[in-house]
Amino acid sequence: MNIRTTLLALVAVLGASSCGDWYVDRDEAHLLGYPRVCDQIVSRPMRSVVQTHSFGKNTYTSRRLYIVENEAVQAEDFVLWVMTGAPWLREWVQRDPSEQARSHWYESLGRGEHGLAPRNSELERQLARDYNNRPEARGRKPRISRDRIISGPPPTPWPYRVTGVKDFRIISLSPLFGQPAESSLNDHFIIDEFSPRQIISYRRKALLWGYSDKDKVTNIRQWLSMEPMAPPTVMFRLKSRPEELPIKTKLVSILETTEGKELRDTLEVELR
Repeated sequence: MNIRTTLLALVAVLGASSCGDWYVDRDEAHLLGYPRVCDQIVSRPMRSVVQTHSFGKNTYTSRRLYIVENEAVQAEDFVLWVMTGAPWLREWVQRDPSEQARSHWYESLGRGEHGLAPRNSELERQLARDYNNRPEARGRKPRISRDRIISGPPPTPWPYRVTGVKDFRIISLSPLFGQPAESSLNDHFIIDEFSPRQIISYRRKALLWGYSDKDKVTNIRQWLSMEPMAPPTVMFRLKSRPEELPIKTKLVSILETTEGKELRDTLEVELR
């Protein structure tokens, strides 16, 4: 899910915040930190579609994710989408699982600032600096205020989690990739995208990787070795086509927190 599309959809709902929040003057990039404890995860099957657009003489491509409803999806197009957040997250998604409601799934929507964790001002400043140092924004000097909006549109809620990830794995309830049911399939998936694009260390409470980094973090083992906080949203893709295709199976995402809680969610998907 595109982070800018998702977050801008929330601005009108959430409104402005009180004195003491930080903002960054950068056209649409007025960021307002929304820290939450990771109490629940939700997963959904998605289809990745590359679209071609023409603008005058120029042609460019973009990618969109669509919810897989009751149809099969090609293995190379399948995206396992995982969102983390508040205890009401699954209820909020299940209330209306349609494509039309996807922009309303975000766990802050309709809940305002209820359930926010304590703010980490230094971390939030790191997130702001990183976002405004992304390649497409370089060369434009930001102005930062800690107590008021300088100019431009209302602040965009910026999510981050304060719960550490001790382990994460993906399993199938059917044999897949020649492995028995319920075996870890981490080696057969890559991380396709973090949304927002950030990895935060739960030990240092600091940003390790983000928008200003050129290299991608795609290996699940590498990500876990960074001792990360739970990502608000993370997407996974298959490295290759399983030999068992076509198959209809249930995939279980399991996240173990540093506090010893095991959070899991199950989706069903037909891969072809």
